[in-house]
Amino acid sequence: PSQVSNIQITQTVSNGTWNQPTSDRSIQHYEVQYRKQGVSRDKGSVYNVRVRAVSDVGSGQWGSATSQRTYRVPSQVSNIQINQTVSNNMINLQVTWNQPTSDRSIQHYDVQYRKQGVSRWT
Repeated sequence: PSQVSNIQITQTVSNGTWNQPTSDRSIQHYEVQYRKQGVSRDKGSVYNVRVRAVSDVGSGQWGSATSQRTYRVPSQVSNIQINQTVSNNMINLQVTWNQPTSDRSIQHYDVQYRKQGVSRWT
């Protein structure tokens, strides 16, 4: 097989995509190598990843390595506050919190609530 190109790794390094070599239709599988390059407490880990195709006649050349940073699971939010207002017989709740200071990878927050005395969160 010829060299694999266009390696793309997601933030979690659990998924990767690459383009199948166009001239090789006899590929049986791919081999993936990865190496942890460094770790930062605040910024997660950096991995180098490369891929090659394997057929029944042998292994192709390793594709060019790509580097990807993974991010740590966000830490807990702090200073949660609830402000209640009443308008037109409707109770409105405004929930605020402090974002974890070291987590730059947060994409969104999941907010759940439950009535007092009820064990199930919604």
